[in-house]
Amino acid sequence: MGRNTLSTTALAHKLIADLKPLSDMLAPNERRVVEKFFDTILQQRVAIAEATDLLPLEAALVVLLVEECRRNDAENAQMYQALHEQIRELKGEIDMLTNLLTTRMKVP
Repeated sequence: MGRNTLSTTALAHKLIADLKPLSDMLAPNERRVVEKFFDTILQQRVAIAEATDLLPLEAALVVLLVEECRRNDAENAQMYQALHEQIRELKGEIDMLTNLLTTRMKVP
């Protein structure tokens, strides 16, 4: 496929316009997700326009998947960090209770 005659921004807006009817038919929660996709398409418009061997929509889908993976990785890292903090706190409480129980057992 040859180079597009549209500018990168015009191509991004065309993709968004093509996807808008689909977005309008979705429930509000899903519509908000697709609207975030629109923002990503605009942010990554140069990469989408430069993927000349792909249809613009195919390139946009790849970009969207990459962005979703990046967000998921960041969210997972936050969740693991919070989990490890909770585990550390629980270990501290277990140690404290173990020490308390041990000292009470030593008292005659």
